[in-house]
Amino acid sequence: MTYVSYQVEVPGRFLGGSTAYLDLETRKVPCEWAFPNGTPLKRRWMAFIAGVATKGKITIVESAGDEHSFLSGTRMAIGEADTVIYRATNVFDEGILKGRYTYNRRGLADEPFYPAMPDAEELTWDRRRDLGALEGVRERELDSRYVSVTYERNPGLVLVHNLRDVVELVLAYGEPDEEASSWGRKVLTDLDFADAELFGPDGV
Repeated sequence: MTYVSYQVEVPGRFLGGSTAYLDLETRKVPCEWAFPNGTPLKRRWMAFIAGVATKGKITIVESAGDEHSFLSGTRMAIGEADTVIYRATNVFDEGILKGRYTYNRRGLADEPFYPAMPDAEELTWDRRRDLGALEGVRERELDSRYVSVTYERNPGLVLVHNLRDVVELVLAYGEPDEEASSWGRKVLTDLDFADAELFGPDGV
């Protein structure tokens, strides 16, 4: 197994089971692929952290170097869910896990041209765009634009960032009960608490 996974139990209840809430952290890597008109794509996005919430828990999957193993671990975290909710302005997370993401204005490639998550094409992908009443609640620990650079010097902060991204999805779209909502808001507003939930009181 060439990935690491962390599990966080969510107190209380939220809609899970047939639904998973997913967020990816990505970086650009070289690739050799061309659009049908011959225009080359020299770099693509590769996921290296995936956060998945379903069935009362959040699983964070971190790549340890092998993309295929990481993708398999992400699919295991999704488990029996048949619908995946993610938040993006385009089909980013879905396109990456299908192995078909090019870039925003070009749309998805007709066929995968890099490793895809097992059964990605069989899932129902539900893209959301805003957080509603949650906008502005979260204490910002990291600008998403700097995830890849930050990961090189502080991987733990990026993992906590991913946990918080998933918690936002659960609170915004998972109809959490009062206990889950209260816990989730503390994760979003107290960095030390979020860190301890993911890594334990003694850290990594």
